[in-house]
Amino acid sequence: MMQLVGRTTSRTSVGPLVLAGFAAGVMVGALAWRRQQDSAHDQLFSSSTVQRAAAIGWLARTPSVKNARLLRDYIRWERRPTLRRRADRALASLLLALES
Repeated sequence: MMQLVGRTTSRTSVGPLVLAGFAAGVMVGALAWRRQQDSAHDQLFSSSTVQRAAAIGWLARTPSVKNARLLRDYIRWERRPTLRRRADRALASLLLALES
């Protein structure tokens, strides 16, 4: 019978790999979210909560009078408090950008 000669892996050599994998996962997730926001600008009244959240982010980054009116309508329409608060913050920052 042949003996397997293997390396032992210490915790110190695994730690950086786990950290690098976690960091890569966060980066990929952030890129995916940004892409979702860029493609969901017309999904403000979608049935999908994720698409609505992404659309709010897109509108907040694109200041215009039309988007401010759209966000005001959305705030009246939205039933989820979390998304309403997010839209309120987006509207406030959008109005500040329009004033300057």
